[in-house]
Amino acid sequence: MRIRPESDGRAMRILWVKVGGLWPLTSGGRLRSFHIVSELSRRHRLILLTTHGPADDPGALAARLPRCERIVSLPYAIPKYRSAGFALAVLRSWLSPLPVDILRFRVPSLSGEVRRIQGSEKVDVCVADFLSATPNVPLDGPVPVVLFAHNVEHMIWKRLSENEPRLWRRLLLEIEWRKMRRYEADVCRRAASTITVSDLDRALLLALAPTARMWVTPTGVDTSYFVPDGRREARAAVVFTGSMDWYPNEDAVLWFVDAVLPRIRREVPEASFTVVGRNPTRRLLAAVAEAGVRVTGTVDDVRPYIAEAAVYAVPLRIGGGTRLKIFEALAMGKAVVSTAVGAEGLPLAPGENFLQADEPEEFARAVVSLLRDPARRRQLGMAGRRLVEERYAWPEVTRRFAGQCGEAAAITLPGKSNARDFAGLREPFGKALARRILPRVLVGHLRAFRTLRPRDWPRYWTLRLRRALPARRNGLPGPGAAIRSVLFVCRGNVIRSPMAAALLRRQLAGSRGGAISVASAGLRAVAGEPADPRARRVAGRFGVSLEDHRAQPLTPELVAQADMIVAMDSLIAAELRGRYAAARRKTVLLGEIADPYDGDESGLGRCYERVESVVQQLASGLAPAEEHGTGPDGPGQGGDRS
Repeated sequence: MRIRPESDGRAMRILWVKVGGLWPLTSGGRLRSFHIVSELSRRHRLILLTTHGPADDPGALAARLPRCERIVSLPYAIPKYRSAGFALAVLRSWLSPLPVDILRFRVPSLSGEVRRIQGSEKVDVCVADFLSATPNVPLDGPVPVVLFAHNVEHMIWKRLSENEPRLWRRLLLEIEWRKMRRYEADVCRRAASTITVSDLDRALLLALAPTARMWVTPTGVDTSYFVPDGRREARAAVVFTGSMDWYPNEDAVLWFVDAVLPRIRREVPEASFTVVGRNPTRRLLAAVAEAGVRVTGTVDDVRPYIAEAAVYAVPLRIGGGTRLKIFEALAMGKAVVSTAVGAEGLPLAPGENFLQADEPEEFARAVVSLLRDPARRRQLGMAGRRLVEERYAWPEVTRRFAGQCGEAAAITLPGKSNARDFAGLREPFGKALARRILPRVLVGHLRAFRTLRPRDWPRYWTLRLRRALPARRNGLPGPGAAIRSVLFVCRGNVIRSPMAAALLRRQLAGSRGGAISVASAGLRAVAGEPADPRARRVAGRFGVSLEDHRAQPLTPELVAQADMIVAMDSLIAAELRGRYAAARRKTVLLGEIADPYDGDESGLGRCYERVESVVQQLASGLAPAEEHGTGPDGPGQGGDRS
C-alpha cells in the first residue's frame, strides 16, 4: 500500500454503511453512530446507507440528519432470535465458516448499492459501522474500508458461553465465539484500519491481528441533552437503562434482581428498582414480577427516570466495547455502581468516578452505602459530570474520529493483490462439521483414529487409561534418575514442546542438571518455522523468549540420541511409540497437555501454566549421568537453537 499526499484535514467524501437503522435512538450503538454521523456531516460529504425494520423510522432519520449528502435506507428485518429467519441463518452457519451473527446481517440489496456507489462515484473512505456491516462491504475493493468496532464481538459470545449453565447451549456458544474470533481477526487484517472505542478493545483486537492498523475513538455523550435538572431524587431508588432485547442487558437485570436486590432490601427495605428500556422479554417480566420491580418498556425520554434515581446501577456480566449508559448517567450527575465489565474500556477511576463491585454481596454493599450517604452521591456525580464535559462531548470525539478516517482515506490499496475471500478459509466439510457438532474430547478421540495406524490404536487407549488411574506416576523419573538428554515432542514444534524445553533449561540452569541436553521437535513440524506469534507473546509473560526458536521435524537420529522423550499428550505418545521402536521404552507423558493451537491467548496461558507445573516436577527428578553425552544438539542447546 502507499500513502496519497492529500492526507491532511481536507473535507472527505465518506460512505457510511450500517445494517439495522439509526432511528429511533433505542440503543447505545445507535446513539454513538448517530452523533458521529451528525457531527461528521457538518464538515464532510457523507452518504449514509442503512436498512430499516418495522420499528424504525427512516423519514425521521432523514429529518434529523439534514446535512448528509444522501441517505438511502432499504427495508430489511434482521432475523430475531427464535424466528424462522434466525433458524435458517443457524443452518447456513453450520455449513459455512461464517458465524450466525454475521450471516443474518447479509443484505444483498445493501451490498449491491455499496458496490454501485464505489464503482460509479468518487468516495474517499467507506466506514463499516459494526462488524455486522462487513459482509456487505468489499474489503478488497477500490475504496479503503474503516471498521468501526463498537465491541470486540467474539468476547461477547465468549462471555455468553462462560455464563451459560446449560451444557448443550454452552457447546453451541463455544463454537460460535471461536468462529466469530476467526472472522473478526480476518476483517481487522483486511480493512484499511479499525477504530475501536477503548484501549482495551484495541489491545484485544491487536492480539488477534498484530499487523492491523488500529486507532481508538472514545465514547462520547451529548452533554447539552443529558444534564442535571435539579429534580428531587426518590428515596432509595435504583435505576438501570438499556435495550432489554439485548441479552447482556437482560442477563444483568436478572442477576441483579436474583442476587443483589434481596441483599439491598435486607439493609434498606424500601429500596426500589426500575428497569427502563425497550422490548423486555416475557422471561424477564415473569422473573421480576414477584420482586416488585418496575419495568417501563419503551419510553420517549430516559432522562426523568435517571434524574429521579438515587443510584444508577450497571450490573453487566457480559459485554464488549464501552457502555454509553454510564456516560449518560455521569452527565446527569448520578452516582454509579458498576461491575468491571460494565465499566470496561471507559477511562474511569473506581472510587473517584464510580464505585466498582463484581460479587453480589459487594455490589449490594456499594449501593446501600450510597443510598445512605447523599454527600458521597453528590461528590461522585459532580466528578463524573466534570469528566464528560471536559473530554467526551461529541464534537471533540468526532474530530478524533474524522482524523482517523482521514488517515485511512490516504491509503491507496494496490489493486487486489491482497484480496482473499473469507470462503478460502473453509475446511473440508466433514472435518468442519465434526469439529462444530461434537464435544472436544470426542473430536480428540476421532483425531486419534484418523491419525494413528490401526495397530497403534490400542497403545493410544492404553495410555489414556493409564492417565485416568490416579495411582500411576505416568513414567516421570524418580529422584536421582540418570538422564543425559531430554527431547520434548509435540505436533508442530511451534507451541507446546519449545516452551517445555525452554522451561526445563531454566529449571536446570545453575544446578548439576544444567549439563543435561534439552531439545524439542515435532512429529509434523516444518523445518525452520518460527514459534507461533501467540506463543511468543504468552511465553514472554513467563519470562521465556521463543523469538529464536525454529521448528525441527522428529527424526530417527533425534530419537536414538535422547535418553528420555517427553510426549505432550497421549496421541503424540502413541504415534511416537508406533513409529519408532527405539522410542517405546523411553517415551513418557508430560501430563495430558491438549494442543491449544485453535484457542486464544488465554488458552495458551493456561496450557503454559500446566506445562510449567509438570516441568517443575520433571526437573526435581532429573540428575545428569556421570558422563555427559552431547545429545542431539550438544549440551544445553537442543533443537531450539538460533
